[in-house]
Amino acid sequence: MDFTRSILLTVIYSAGLLAPAISVAAPDSDPDPATFQADKDRNIANILEKIQIDQKNLSCLQAAQDHAALKACDVTVKQDHDVLEPETKAPIANKKTQKGANHKGK
Repeated sequence: MDFTRSILLTVIYSAGLLAPAISVAAPDSDPDPATFQADKDRNIANILEKIQIDQKNLSCLQAAQDHAALKACDVTVKQDHDVLEPETKAPIANKKTQKGANHKGK
């Protein structure tokens, strides 16, 4: 009986710890359509840039005639992704990240 009771207390305690995490994980509804559109446009632009890099890599790989050429393609695509990476890691502007500042994703 003590084992069952300790399991029950553990479950209740764990549920209490998870409640704040579940509420934080809920989607943040942002009523500002301009912010939504800016975030959407930025995400679309990032994906289009990644597609361009991948298409360039595909062309490079298809034209490769040996292992050295394959390796050169890998180096080039890695460099292209490294250049793109800081831009894509920019936070999406929302009320939690703004803290009084007006972030427009410049």
